Amino acid sequence: MTDPSSFRSPEFWVAVAIALIVKIKTTAQLGPVKVITTIVVAVGAAWVATDYTAEVLGVPEPVAAAIVTLTAEGAMRWLLMAVDNPKNAIDLWKHWRR
Repeated sequence: MTDPSSFRSPEFWVAVAIALIVKIKTTAQLGPVKVITTIVVAVGAAWVATDYTAEVLGVPEPVAAAIVTLTAEGAMRWLLMAVDNPKNAIDLWKHWRR
C-alpha cells in the first residue's frame, strides 16, 4: 500500500471487516475456534497480499483487501471442513474435474 507506516489505512480495515462480516454471516456455522481461525487467516492474507492484488488487478487497495479477505476466508473454511470430513474434499475435487 502507499501508506509508509507499519499500519494499514482505515479504508483497508473497513474493507477487511465488512468482507469478514458478510462472509461469516452468509456461510454455514462453524465452531468459535474455526471462525477465529478463518478470521486470522483472512486478515493475515489481506495484510500480506493486498498490495500485489491491487497492482495485478488494477483496483483500489480497499477493493483488493476485500477480494483477498473473502478468498482467504473461503479457502480456509473449505480446508477446515475437509479436515472434519474428507469426503467433502473428495466430492469437491470430483466436481471441479468435470
